Amino acid sequence: MSVRADSQTLQQIPLFRDCDPVALQILAFAAERQEFASGEDIITKGKKARAAFLILNGQAKLRDEGEDLGLAEPGSMLGEVAMLRAGTYAITATASGPVETVRLSHELFIRVAKEYPDFGRAVMRNLGDKLAGHLRELDAIRLMLNKSRNFSDLG
Repeated sequence: MSVRADSQTLQQIPLFRDCDPVALQILAFAAERQEFASGEDIITKGKKARAAFLILNGQAKLRDEGEDLGLAEPGSMLGEVAMLRAGTYAITATASGPVETVRLSHELFIRVAKEYPDFGRAVMRNLGDKLAGHLRELDAIRLMLNKSRNFSDLG
């Protein structure tokens, strides 16, 4: 894939949807390509999060505590929060065949955000929108819990 194609794929990710195409092209150009063999973990729950991975080709099985969560396919971003802050990965993603990714490190993201402040603001705004959506979902669950007399009422 070309840098332009990679940047267009990045723009399809909700986190980057409002970002300047030039900043995305720079991000795509400076990012590292990384390939994973079948059965190899792309990210591992509890391990230090150093980068996000954009899947270009292949699929990854998503798991948490042994529970299958689904598949990540081309265009999926794994570990996106790792670009923004240090921490650990929340899930495990394992290649279910050969997988080609673009590795977006925290250092690279911060450098592009410093050089293109509008890019950083757009990412933070999109992340805030995502967080607000999750909070609305949690509020709806809290309301259901408050209305129920016991857990069997929730079914």
